[in-house]
Formats: sequence, C-alpha cells, structure tokens
Amino acid sequence: MTRDRLTKFLITERLGLDWVPKLNRGLIPLALSLILLFAAPVAGQGIMRIAAIVNDEVISIFDLDNRVRLVVVSSGVRPDKDNQQRFVQQVLRGLIDERLRLQEAERLNIRVSQREINREIAAIAQRNNMSGEQFVNQLQRSGIDPSTMDNQIRANIAWNKLAARQLRRDVNVSQEEVDEEIERLKANLSKPQKRVQEIFIGLDSPDEEAATRSNANNLVRQAREGAEFARLARAFSQSQSATGGGEIGWVSVGQLRPELDQALLTLGPGQVSDPIPTFSGYYILYVAEQREGGVKPGEAKLDLVQLIADIPSNPSQAVVDSVQARLNGLRRQINSCTDSEDLAASADDLKSSSAKGIRIADMPANLRAVLENAQVGETSEPVVSTRSAVLLTVCARSEFGNQLPDRDTITNRIGTERIDLLARRYMRDLRREAFIDIRL
Repeated sequence: MTRDRLTKFLITERLGLDWVPKLNRGLIPLALSLILLFAAPVAGQGIMRIAAIVNDEVISIFDLDNRVRLVVVSSGVRPDKDNQQRFVQQVLRGLIDERLRLQEAERLNIRVSQREINREIAAIAQRNNMSGEQFVNQLQRSGIDPSTMDNQIRANIAWNKLAARQLRRDVNVSQEEVDEEIERLKANLSKPQKRVQEIFIGLDSPDEEAATRSNANNLVRQAREGAEFARLARAFSQSQSATGGGEIGWVSVGQLRPELDQALLTLGPGQVSDPIPTFSGYYILYVAEQREGGVKPGEAKLDLVQLIADIPSNPSQAVVDSVQARLNGLRRQINSCTDSEDLAASADDLKSSSAKGIRIADMPANLRAVLENAQVGETSEPVVSTRSAVLLTVCARSEFGNQLPDRDTITNRIGTERIDLLARRYMRDLRREAFIDIRL
C-alpha cells in the first residue's frame, strides 16, 4: 500500500467518507497526523484502532486481536484474558516483522500463491488429525478470522523463499568442516546425551532488553505451567528450528556455546531452563529425553558383499558339506569385496549381491554371530540356509551406526545454522531501516 493509498484508507475507513481526491504528497504528513488524531480510542471502535504503522502499512487492533487469539490457541497456553494480555507486545513485534518480510519479498518480486498457502494449511490440519475444512472451522469457532492464518503462512513461505534466493548462495560448508564436526560428535559419544528443544527471542538493541527478557520469562512460565514446549517454539521462537518445534536433537555438554552448556548441565528430562542471556538475545532450553553415552552393542553399520552358492532342494548332508567346503576354499582367496565380486563373475554357479548401511542389531542371529566383530576386508565362514550358502565380506564399517548423523545431515545442519544467523541480521537491518510507529 502506498502512502497515498494509506491516507485514503484511513480517511474512508475511519471517517466514513465515500471519496477522497488524490492528495498532494507534500500534504500527506499533515493529513496522516490529523487522521491518526481522529483514530484515537473511542468507545465501540476499538477494533478499528491502529496498533502500528510499518512503512506505509497499517496493523489494526483487529489484526492484533486475531493474531493473539491464534497464538494462544496454537501454543497451548490457557486461553484467558491475562495470558492474552501478556502476549500482546510480543505478538505485535511478530506482526511487524511479518509485514517487513512481506514488503521485502514484494520488493524482490517473490510471490506466494494461494495454492502454496492451502497446501501448508492442509499439512497443519493433518498434523492435528483434521481436514483443511475442519481446521478452518475450528479457527472460526475460536473467534479467529481465517485470513490471519493465511497471512502468517504467506509471510513464512515468502521469507523461506527469500532466504533460499538471497542467503543460501552465501553459505558454503566444506568437507573439512563436516569431518571436524563428525570427529567432535564422536568425541562426545561417551558422554551422557540430552535431546534438546530451544526457543530463541532476538534482541536488536539495548533499549529492548527489559521487554525481551520479560517476554522470555513469560514463555518460561507458560512452559512450566504445562504448555507444550514445541508449540510455544513454533509460535514464538525466532530461530530456524521453530518450524520443527525448536528441535535441535541429541547433544552432549560441550557441543553448545558455553552459556547454553552451563544451563544444560542443570537440566533433567522434562525441565525448562530460565532465560539464558546471550549477545544476540535470550535462549530457553527444554530437555525432552536423556540417555547414557557410549557406543551401544549392535549399533555398528556394515557395507557387505555376499558370495552365494545355491543348494538344491532336499539336499543330502554330503551335498551341503561339499558346498561348504568349496566356499571355505574360496574364502582363502578373498581379501576384499572386489575379490568376492570377481569370483562370482568368473563362475556360472556363483552370484554376488551387495548391501549398504546394514545395522548389526537388525541382522538375523546367525549373521550377527559371524559379523559382530568382523573388520573391513574380513570374510565370514560360510553361513548355510535351506537354499544357499553365503560368504559375507565386510566392505565398510561405521562403528557408531545410528548414533552419528550422516554427512548430508551434518552439512544441512551447519548450513541451516549459518542461514539462520544471516536471516537474523537481514531482519535486524530491515527493522532499523523501516519507519515503525507503534500506537499501543
């Protein structure tokens, strides 16, 4: 909305005029001042009051009231007036950020289609075991205009597109960094681990410190009084992890930044930290689970090549013994997976197959017995079943199995953390450059 259109909107909507001539741009500030004076609180017109102006767009009390209702319902806090009042300033800050994101996306010609919004609404509804129509009806029964959800989703999608287009190109994660992270994770495997969720509330200037701390304290109180932490994270956290309910996964002491590590030391399962001050804002941590450290038996994963000799139906013991003896002879010729594959290729009655990432704990008992301690390059004794006898050669062994994420997961996590940091800086710059007039 241009400033001319804003003025026209305010005059027509607030003063009841049917037509406004085109205003001279030099008269706009005076006109706005007069209009905002008339827009002061009056009985019966509360929802039409202005909550804030963001550049040339208005956030009305109606917008704010609907978003507070949505946040209260979606975060799981008690829907009483006290809770709604506590969240007003925090929700208004979110609405302001939302308008800035949409304005920046429009400037960069980033579009969000209604189909994309509907798809996201359907996904949210499905997570709540509803159809899209049922979900919209539930919003209306809670006194929430469905457009409020549309606007929130539109802003989120637009911002994600913007981050992908403008920020991701500046993020590069090297293989050396991934190797270092893997070694760091391995070193921490012997320590107790906690599955942690986070909420981050950003702080852009010292002037906002008291309000930011108050918002963080309010969220801690809500979580300790029974509100689901993941829902609070989705509603209020300003970190990239918010869309996943604040989930940051299994961590050991020593993995997080020092101030977060110190807080994590004191937390057990089901406990929520006090707000943790950092240079960029406040963190709140929640421990969902805890487990002891150390490599678990059977967690290792193997890449294998199998050399297979068929056994005919209803064989005599002599036939079985003959097949076993043959494979034992071949076993002495195998020093690698390539040797096993070459032997299969050279004999018409032998075949080979490969398997990757097989966890030892998921194998049948007879295979676990021969492979549990097998190292790379080793070949098992023949394993006989009703229809075949098999030699198994270990091509690769990952001792930590499912206890370590794969390289792609680690790469994505490092990249996401960097994009998150760049997005916060981008948002901070948008706020600093914007005209923001808060009327509450």
